[in-house]
Amino acid sequence: MRRVFRILVIVSAFASYPAVAQDNTDHELDDLSDDITFMATKYGAPGVSVSVIADDKIIYTYTMGHADLETARPVEHETQFGIGSVVKSFTSALIGQLASEGQLDLDASPAEYVPGLEFGDAGLSRDLTIRNLLSQTSGLPNIDGSTTFFPPETQAELAPRLVNFPASCRVGDCWAYNNLNFIMLDMVAESVTGQSKTTLITERLFAPIGMAGSLSATEQFMASRNAAVGYVSRSGKMERTAVERLFGEHVYATAPDMARWLGMWMSDGQTAEAKIVPTDYAKQALSMQAIENGSVPDADEPNIYLFGYGYGWQIKSVEGNYVVHHGGNENGFSTHVMMVPAKNIGIVVLTNQQDSVLPYVVTDMIMRKMLGLTAGELSQYPVIVRDAGPLAEPGAELQLDESDPLALKPASLSGTYEAAGYGQIHVHYEDKRLVLTTPGDEFSLKHLGGSRFGLTASQPPTAGIEVDYFEVDFGPDSGTPQSLTFNIAAAPVVFKRAG
Repeated sequence: MRRVFRILVIVSAFASYPAVAQDNTDHELDDLSDDITFMATKYGAPGVSVSVIADDKIIYTYTMGHADLETARPVEHETQFGIGSVVKSFTSALIGQLASEGQLDLDASPAEYVPGLEFGDAGLSRDLTIRNLLSQTSGLPNIDGSTTFFPPETQAELAPRLVNFPASCRVGDCWAYNNLNFIMLDMVAESVTGQSKTTLITERLFAPIGMAGSLSATEQFMASRNAAVGYVSRSGKMERTAVERLFGEHVYATAPDMARWLGMWMSDGQTAEAKIVPTDYAKQALSMQAIENGSVPDADEPNIYLFGYGYGWQIKSVEGNYVVHHGGNENGFSTHVMMVPAKNIGIVVLTNQQDSVLPYVVTDMIMRKMLGLTAGELSQYPVIVRDAGPLAEPGAELQLDESDPLALKPASLSGTYEAAGYGQIHVHYEDKRLVLTTPGDEFSLKHLGGSRFGLTASQPPTAGIEVDYFEVDFGPDSGTPQSLTFNIAAAPVVFKRAG
């Protein structure tokens, strides 16, 4: 769903894969298919699926490449992709429904609805509302390090942890993109209904909208014959990666289904057959509730400015057009969806290539074509894909840096370390390997010098992280270390030896 830590992007050209294309159009967009194929090949994207909706009708669909490189299974219109943070718009829709039914109040505290939810800050306890969560103006702490390395089985299990974290700012005073805002909204929805997010999305959204090809549970996706395999770049080569769990409740969608999703929002929250989201809430959700960036436009993009946030939707001005959009990244997948409500145009681009800007490039190409805006040469679009680097060799022995030696014996580092709000880390030295285990994954430690060690993995981690960014430090202790620090928050977190 997410690149929850620092995103390192590089400009890189990848080897191309043979394209298997499907094109279905009755619109002037048909001449874009070659351009999309050109850009996707330039990116080395395994597969791409595109859908465009206008005036409540899907007018263009296009697929190319492979859902599975190993078997050469092609991307088809029925292929399902992880959509990352675009799932926030689904949570937003559920909250709008429940508010209209009187099951919750947008101006009430989430603590009124979630048992055991307490905050470690008096301001959060007093002032936080559901509306703040929707607009990302909550001031909640960023606890991605806790949810990623110490994942609970369900969102509700996070409630007792929050008392251990301070606020990031005063409620309503700052805008900050924070996954915890929408995790908490999921907690609220599940609590007031007594149903899982999976059930709520399937019954309240997929079924009435007609999104029959999409799924709302990770286990369903992993068992689906239509599921795309997710890939990540490692040293310039596309490699299969692990499915990110995301509490087991998520959206895996086809491009045509996502076009229907955009159509519902642009039709004031309804389809031809049913009202899905109350009209007034749909309008609020697509309206700018908070300003993310109101700075003077950049010189190289003078006509793109005023970036803001609605309820689960990002908003910007592009050459006089009010554009609503959202991107998504998760293990193996990148997504971008875009709406121009005044023109009743919606664009969906899905790819099974992790941390790729390709969906943003293609939505921009299509938007400019449909709105008659100035379009540059294809060569002017960037090729930006984060390279995750190679995996470690399984069973690789620990190699100590002799130029900056470790003052301690590796075996002395073994033990269990814990931190409130996070959980326990287990470190053990065996067969000349130093291994760190969290509830989420297992990592081998490589010596960086002194008491510092970096994380490596021989298998793609399920947590959706850049492994080589993280390190632990066993500090200046002599003999047996009594703590370690782990850079999984803005300030390194101290884990103390247990027992």
